Amino acid sequence: MRHEYCLNCDAETVETFTESGRIHCRCTTCGQVADRSLVVDTALRMWHETAGVFVRDPSGRFLFFNRIAFPYALTIPAGHVEQGEAPEVSAARELEEETGLRALTLSLVATEPIDGDQCRRGADGHVWHTYLTTVSTEPPVALDEGEGDVYQWLTLAEAKEQPLTFAARHLVERHEDRLMA
Repeated sequence: MRHEYCLNCDAETVETFTESGRIHCRCTTCGQVADRSLVVDTALRMWHETAGVFVRDPSGRFLFFNRIAFPYALTIPAGHVEQGEAPEVSAARELEEETGLRALTLSLVATEPIDGDQCRRGADGHVWHTYLTTVSTEPPVALDEGEGDVYQWLTLAEAKEQPLTFAARHLVERHEDRLMA
């Protein structure tokens, strides 16, 4: 069961809408418009956990996409780990849902808490399970219009020059050596 609450008045009367290509929340009780709401979803674990995948091509570039839902910035394919789902299964599922790509192998890069990683479901921190997969060529990606609007292949140095989500920046800066190994 999923409940969505206004961060301003706590009412469970939040509706989402898209404006200028970005998803926002509006409370029909108080009229507050925000980039996120507090979502309580019993299908998710008590603490928000995220599984994400760095996709590397033969030239050492990585797949990033621009999020259209909060937080609005470049990120890697990732999403919440669902209750009863192993993080590696979540990572493979999110990769396919968001890009159309299937990972032949996933190598664990790290599992770590990232405090300050805000999401549209109201959490301010997540435990990240981060994986790496490599592709033999730069494959076309299938755009999931619910998540992002522009995919691009960037070196990690190029990515660091872009507006990245808090978690993506943390992971790139902390694990650059492991991602390039």
